[in-house]
Amino acid sequence: MDFSLLNIILVVIVVIAVAAYVVTNIRNKRYLLKATRRLDSKYTSLLSKAESENRRLTALYNDLKAKSTSNKLPEHTSGSFGISHMERIAAEQTKLEAQQSELAERNRQLWNMSLTIEKDRQNIQHLKEEIELQHRSITSSIRYAKQIQIASLPPEEILNESFLDTFLLWRPRDIVSGDFYWMKRISDNVIFTIGDCTGHGVPGGFLSMLGVAFLNDICVDFTSETTPAIILEQLRNKVITTLKHDDDQHLVQKDGIDMGICILNLTTNKMQFAGANNGMYHMRGTQLTEYKPVHNPIGEYPRKIPFENRDVDITTGDYIYLFTDGFTDQLNLENHKFTPRRLRMLLCDINAKTKKASEQASILREEFDRWRQGNNQMDDILIGGYCIK
Repeated sequence: MDFSLLNIILVVIVVIAVAAYVVTNIRNKRYLLKATRRLDSKYTSLLSKAESENRRLTALYNDLKAKSTSNKLPEHTSGSFGISHMERIAAEQTKLEAQQSELAERNRQLWNMSLTIEKDRQNIQHLKEEIELQHRSITSSIRYAKQIQIASLPPEEILNESFLDTFLLWRPRDIVSGDFYWMKRISDNVIFTIGDCTGHGVPGGFLSMLGVAFLNDICVDFTSETTPAIILEQLRNKVITTLKHDDDQHLVQKDGIDMGICILNLTTNKMQFAGANNGMYHMRGTQLTEYKPVHNPIGEYPRKIPFENRDVDITTGDYIYLFTDGFTDQLNLENHKFTPRRLRMLLCDINAKTKKASEQASILREEFDRWRQGNNQMDDILIGGYCIK
């Protein structure tokens, strides 16, 4: 019977050791920790009962042993009464052994569970490391793509040669942008534009570079008769031809470019504007004039409308603003858009304070951050301000 008590103590030590190992090595597995606590509570209760039964049986056994004779039970234990006591002791021992066996089995299951979870944890860690490696590789490739995209855009120095002052507030939502700016100087004519391609990130970045390549190709044949509307029409034909590579009209209609484009003659100081979904603001002093676009994208569309030229009366010191919809569509924490009306009011306020392009860009940047109140930037942002010489 002393040996049975020793078994119980050894089982308790094993359970405690296993529980300590499990808790130490799978601390981050909250669900297993809860399961361990439940099992530990159940095992503790079971062990307590087993120990109590063992003490009772040991006391009974010792009492019987003390009262027994060499080969005969005491008188009060002789006969059926003594046999009954011995049978009950045997039954209790059998019950205790069954409980011990059950405890050992549950302990084994807990150990196997801990091994399985540790193996799963190692697999998850391995997958995490693989994903992080792939993410770093993809991000590195996209950052290189950004350098290619920037290299395809005109440097700001070219803008400064043709205008009194300029700024470009360009904030891609992701690493590369679907918004782009472009300019080309041909003799006394300056062609400048801001475009907004479908989507953002890598797809938008590819389409923006396609748009830049098409504009460069179109302007090879530039003449005095070329107008902004003609450029937009030719650009629309090229985009449709390039993207319409199958019969899936749904996909084709989603792809395109919104754009406002101007041609400024530096000798006559005359300017024309045409827009495809993107308009233009003309600021003289603090007076703003809006030039609205044709509501068609540069791309496939169910109802095509010809693009229209608008003559713009300009003078030295006037500001021309071209833009995409990223700034005006930005939501604040109350899910309110900034809206074009607020942008027009903001530009009027800015021009009342300063005519310096860098200061105007700084005010726009600060107002955008104030408006979104820490909200995620929803789209690419691009606003260009061009001050006429």
